[in-house]
Amino acid sequence: MLKEFWQYISNSTENLVAKKMGFLTESIAMEARANRCQSSWGVHYQHCQKAILSASIRAVQKRTVLVLGAGSLYDVPLQFLSTEFERVLLVDLVFLNSARTLVQPFDNVELIEHDVTESLERIMVGFPFVDTPASWLDDPSIDLVISLNLITQLPLIPVRWLIEHFEVSEQEGDILGKQLILAHLLYLQAFNGEVCLIADREGVEFDSTGQETDRFDPWWDVEPPSIAHPKVEHCWQWEVMPVGEVNRHKSQKNRVEVSFL
Repeated sequence: MLKEFWQYISNSTENLVAKKMGFLTESIAMEARANRCQSSWGVHYQHCQKAILSASIRAVQKRTVLVLGAGSLYDVPLQFLSTEFERVLLVDLVFLNSARTLVQPFDNVELIEHDVTESLERIMVGFPFVDTPASWLDDPSIDLVISLNLITQLPLIPVRWLIEHFEVSEQEGDILGKQLILAHLLYLQAFNGEVCLIADREGVEFDSTGQETDRFDPWWDVEPPSIAHPKVEHCWQWEVMPVGEVNRHKSQKNRVEVSFL
């Protein structure tokens, strides 16, 4: 806890929404969990990197790659992207000092702290209005877009924030969650370059004996692209929560899939 508190003090972000709504705290907690769960999360990161390598092959040109949800950068093949593309744009709401250190050797890699929903400032003050983002859509040099373990995470903090601070009902929160996911899909589909979506498709919880106790849809019942376009390029199981990580009687595995829009 002391280490995480120090990280909160020492990590700076220009985005006040990130601090006020809890995104910075969540980023620090996720990095700490990744370090504790290196064996299971490391395999997941390797799969993500391989998926990005495969996606880059599909890009006809290699001018700019845009990675949305770059976060810790553990699942981003930095060296490869820096060599393969003229420009690498890594986007997330918060980048911790560890990520900033990782990109220092690469002159053509840029970290951009940006709200990919382009809706958080309104949500923070109690207006549950979601618009389709537009950033970088006017950049013709973007040949590859990666949405990285991001789309199913977009609703979590905003919906909780509105319920806790503005007494929004669970039904209203559910509507907002669906809108955030749909807006991100529409945003990705608006790009002219190759678009790769890496995302959780199903979550399964188990008890301490390994028996399944629950199965849930991280897409908030929004139809993911693989239903309309059945071919999934790659998939794997990610042990996102080993037994004892959050609860000594419970674990969770997510099925992660890679598809192209």
